[in-house]
Amino acid sequence: MAPSAVNRPLVKLNDTSLHFRRKPHISQVIVCTSAETIDVPFIFVNPNKAVGMYAPLSGTPAFPSLTTGFFIDLEYPLTFTGRMISTLYNIQFTAYYDWSIVSSQDAECRARQLCAKDMPSLLQLRLNSSLFITNSVKTMEIPTLPYTPTVVHAGGMHCRPAKPLPQDLQQWIAGAGESGFIFFSLGSLVKPSTMDEKYRKVLVEVFGSLHQRVLWKWDENTMEGLPPNVRLSKWLPQQDILGHPQLRLFITHGGLLSLQEATYHSVPVLGMPVAMEQNENMRMVEREGWGRTLYWEDLTNDNFRNRILQVMDDPIVRKEVEKRNRIMHDQPMSPGDWASYWVEYVLRHQGAVHLRSPAGQVPWYELYNVDVWAVLVVVTVLTLGLTSWVFYRVFLALVHCCCGPRKTKKE
Repeated sequence: MAPSAVNRPLVKLNDTSLHFRRKPHISQVIVCTSAETIDVPFIFVNPNKAVGMYAPLSGTPAFPSLTTGFFIDLEYPLTFTGRMISTLYNIQFTAYYDWSIVSSQDAECRARQLCAKDMPSLLQLRLNSSLFITNSVKTMEIPTLPYTPTVVHAGGMHCRPAKPLPQDLQQWIAGAGESGFIFFSLGSLVKPSTMDEKYRKVLVEVFGSLHQRVLWKWDENTMEGLPPNVRLSKWLPQQDILGHPQLRLFITHGGLLSLQEATYHSVPVLGMPVAMEQNENMRMVEREGWGRTLYWEDLTNDNFRNRILQVMDDPIVRKEVEKRNRIMHDQPMSPGDWASYWVEYVLRHQGAVHLRSPAGQVPWYELYNVDVWAVLVVVTVLTLGLTSWVFYRVFLALVHCCCGPRKTKKE
């Protein structure tokens, strides 16, 4: 498991991001109720893979024996213990999502009279989506999973070829020469200037000791003790930077979109996760071999510098990055065009009900034939038990017949 310290925000989260995340599922209520009211098909757009609690929404059976839910650190293939943990976690998380979050939304919706009294519950309505668009690249998932036709993989649809950089930034990067440059960004969720001073000093000292130039996304114009090889900027065209031929390394918080962009532009990563799913994302990167992770509680001058040089200079990491890049680009059409086609398909076929799998509507014990297997096991046990009892009684009778005391005739 990742160190517990990384689960606590080490920098202040942006207020806008926090406000958005306080009500992460409100869109589900709006979509389901609106679709039911005006009788139109609706589509789920999921920010990650269709696993765990998201599997039923996509109509795809869940396989906790193959892939785990988010936030638990188990490697594929799972051991017996791993499959047990994964299964129990999946049951617990799905039950909490269904009977706590969704049920409370349903109750609130009816209390505010936003949902008609005769309207089916949200638990039922959310299973009626025409499509489930997921932010994942199907050919890059490990392990590969079986999906129903309504699951549309659109991972990387935001990725695009790099554009020329602004002239002043291009000139600064060109000055790095053959050593190249490093790009460091913690994304838009955090305010970098609020990090602990001890962390900032380590970053500054290590960056200043490198031969490479460092482009640092920072929310202020200046910084105390800034080395001459480091440039700060409040905003940067990330994809244009990731696609620059002189870039050697991307130091990131480990957000899924940033990692997809790094793969699209063939850049190795050093992850410094801050919160939420970023820890799981970076553990996946390490397992796949195209980057490394450094947790904030382990941040020292030696650890940071060694990890930077290790990722930049490791030919195995570079080879894996290039392999993933080829796979991501080798698709029959762009993710955006693929998603657009299926959205239009749903419109052409009035919701495309014929594509929906019954897996989402069938009780889990029927879907996985638990009741059938239970009957077979019980019948087998009873049959074996009865057969054993019959053979035992026959055996005793034979023994008694052959070896029992014989009566002699009286003379």
